[in-house]
Amino acid sequence: MVRISVNSIGPLVGMEKAFGRLRPRLHTLGLDLSIWDTSGACVSVAQPQCDYCRTISCASDLCEKSMRVVAMKVIGNSESVVEHTRMGCCLIGLPIFRRRRRLVGVAVAGFPAVDLMHEESLANLCDELELDWEVVQRQVNYSARHSSVEAEHLTATLQWLMEAEQVATVARDEIATLSANLTTSYEELNLLYSIAGSMRVTQEPGEFMQNTCNELLEVMDVEAIVSVLSPHSSSLEKPAIIVAGEIDLTEDDIYGLVSSVISPQLALSGRPMVQNNFAAETSHSWSGIVRNFIAVPLVTDESMGVLIGFNKSSSSFDSIDMKLLHSIGNQAAVLLANNRLYADLQNLLMGVLHALTATIDAKDPYTCGHSHRVAMISRRLAKECDLPPTKVQEIYLAGLLHDIGKIGIPEATLRKEGKLTDEEYEDIKRHPDLGSKILGGIRQLGNMMAAIHQHHERPDGRGYPQGLSGEEMTAEAKIIGLADSFDAMTSDRTYRKALPLNMVIDEIHKHAGTQFDQELVDELLSLDLEEFLKEIHEKSRHDIPVNLGEELIR
Repeated sequence: MVRISVNSIGPLVGMEKAFGRLRPRLHTLGLDLSIWDTSGACVSVAQPQCDYCRTISCASDLCEKSMRVVAMKVIGNSESVVEHTRMGCCLIGLPIFRRRRRLVGVAVAGFPAVDLMHEESLANLCDELELDWEVVQRQVNYSARHSSVEAEHLTATLQWLMEAEQVATVARDEIATLSANLTTSYEELNLLYSIAGSMRVTQEPGEFMQNTCNELLEVMDVEAIVSVLSPHSSSLEKPAIIVAGEIDLTEDDIYGLVSSVISPQLALSGRPMVQNNFAAETSHSWSGIVRNFIAVPLVTDESMGVLIGFNKSSSSFDSIDMKLLHSIGNQAAVLLANNRLYADLQNLLMGVLHALTATIDAKDPYTCGHSHRVAMISRRLAKECDLPPTKVQEIYLAGLLHDIGKIGIPEATLRKEGKLTDEEYEDIKRHPDLGSKILGGIRQLGNMMAAIHQHHERPDGRGYPQGLSGEEMTAEAKIIGLADSFDAMTSDRTYRKALPLNMVIDEIHKHAGTQFDQELVDELLSLDLEEFLKEIHEKSRHDIPVNLGEELIR
């Protein structure tokens, strides 16, 4: 790669790779390349390729000085320049532009010109630099490939190469940015999904708000702290009402007070509400019960409810109460908003997985639910093998995605009733490779790719697509391969009905050690298969679990 000085590149930042790819191309043309910024400083020195240029460069700085002169001329008029030097070289200077035709630097390419290498001037140069004329003459005869009259054509070629490389660099950078963004998006989605799973166990919103209300009750000297949480998505859902303390109000009373008095005022002002002399009409159920209250909205980008303190005992609510409740309300609102965001992202992830597997089912309805069943069988086998939870999760996801490559297989082949032709079977055998290509760009799935790619390999080496055998296969691939075959035999297909369980067991026994790993066969057949089949076929009717986290920890 072209190494550019970080002290002087300025607007040339980001073009290093383009110059790095350009330089070898110019070397094949016999051209040396240097890069200069608009101040006239060399930010990437030329790397002489021929013996003559190396000799002169080592003996003096004449080449660098000549290139600087050319660079300054280009900077002065923003146009290309061709100069002949006393060393017998031809220098081509080209302006480097960026958006809006802004000059950001100069590229100077040089080459020894055949017609400029006069014996007399070359001899004088050798005397000046104390070089052996005969050696230099031989280097000239070997190194000089172009004449000065070719400079015009080489200028056009260099200009085209620079522009093409800049365009290609922009395209590569945009692709790299997009790829990084996608990877990052996946990484963020996975992280948020994990956090959401943890919150469901330890920080469920209702539980969190109940604990918050209990703590506020202890420090605010009130009869009750109440939180009313609005539903997240469905207008048919009722608000959640959480109460800490004792107050003679029903949930309907609280909801009526909030909807008719508190929420309209909060919506109007957008600030916490304090009512120290609350006088209600006698017809309302809360009349005489609520003497005073303080309320703060639970709001971030949307309203998620309200937090209320009822009936302060010793005095009226003051600014300290307001600040305390407002601060707690803000923190609670952030947690509630995050919880909703986690839920939305989780649904998005589930939707993506569902869409991926649904594409297979859409092409081959007879295998509907197959991927989910293979995932569940694989997970159970992984647990029976005492694999770590993270590995169990990876195997589950790999089982869910193992047939994704069938997206690229013609529907006529997938739906065919009866025996496949040799050509059709070879087409089917492409799906592990296709699946690897489809998912291969997602770095976070790297640990699952081997299992997806190898799930049709066999311990005896008679599988596909690589014909791996024994220890060449990953343990994950062996698990998914057995799960895949087990589900195929116990499910209806286009070409046959599900096999009886005793026949399935006989087939698995028969092929243990050849098609299937012997230890995995022992683990599978040690299960209550009849009950296990009922379980997985019942769950697979829902395609993919609504909550993958709960499904994975079972």
